[in-house]
Amino acid sequence: MVDIEQINPRNEAALKAWWEVGCAATAYRPGKPWPLWEQSRRALPAPNPERAVTLLAAIDGREMVGAGLLVRPLRENFHTATAFAYTRPDRTREGTGRRLVRELEVIAAGDGRTTIQSEAYLPPGGSGAAEAFATAMAYEVASRESIKELAVSDYRARREALLAEAAAADGYRIITFDTVCPEDHLESFGRLLGMLMSEVPLGDLDLEASEWTPDRIRAAEQRQVGIGRHVQTSMAIAPDGSVAGVSDVRIDDTDHEHGQVGITIVDPAHRGHRLGLALKLATHDLVLAAHPSLVSVDTSNAEVNTWMNAVNEALGYRTIETLLELQKRL
Repeated sequence: MVDIEQINPRNEAALKAWWEVGCAATAYRPGKPWPLWEQSRRALPAPNPERAVTLLAAIDGREMVGAGLLVRPLRENFHTATAFAYTRPDRTREGTGRRLVRELEVIAAGDGRTTIQSEAYLPPGGSGAAEAFATAMAYEVASRESIKELAVSDYRARREALLAEAAAADGYRIITFDTVCPEDHLESFGRLLGMLMSEVPLGDLDLEASEWTPDRIRAAEQRQVGIGRHVQTSMAIAPDGSVAGVSDVRIDDTDHEHGQVGITIVDPAHRGHRLGLALKLATHDLVLAAHPSLVSVDTSNAEVNTWMNAVNEALGYRTIETLLELQKRL
């Protein structure tokens, strides 16, 4: 008899067992689909001002055979939650995944969440068991994204040819920093962050715009510093001193071989100056200077975002998976 229990992320033994299930369940995927243990050990128990995290375990006797994760936003989108379920590969097709998903939905509903979102990963252009499971659980595809991976060796080979193309227009300048935004750009940075939900293609995902005050940005930065994550950031500063665009690559103290693109956005009023490419080059150069042992970087973009996909492909990114953004209204 498999029991579903909530686990305390500060219980390191239970957290390690939970992590091992997720690691085994995602091992078939390409790239780096699961964080290193030291990353999870540090990040999951740490206070998070942006979201509440609930961990579930499916336990058979003394063995953990399934793991669940529920993430609830705490600043906006109070009607939503994101749910993930993982089953140990040797224990699939026993109903454990279904039970985990249903329990995650119960917890979300009890917190007043009415829209549950999740993800399924497929080979490029293919299908898989995750998609069939999502359909069986009544989740619909709200958006499709391409997950891309960049080999650093490919980036180095392409970089010189892209530099001239990426030269910012007269009057713009690119600045960079590690995680903590300079005080004189903080308010303008928050204004740009507030545009994300309206400017990034979301498909049918039921998400609302956010407001990023200086205090909120500083709290988010403090968490990143606290868990050992470096957000290597580039900003385009317009002639009037405002933040015209921003991009970042994130890398953890515990893993200097793999990075992940966080956000890239250019203010619509400042598009047409190749700022996106300039920002991307600046962040990749910054993270490589700080972490010369970097091997790869991954990112994801909506398939309909042809401009950003073209920029990433020019840098050397190649599609390794298709991501289905899933949604279900309770």
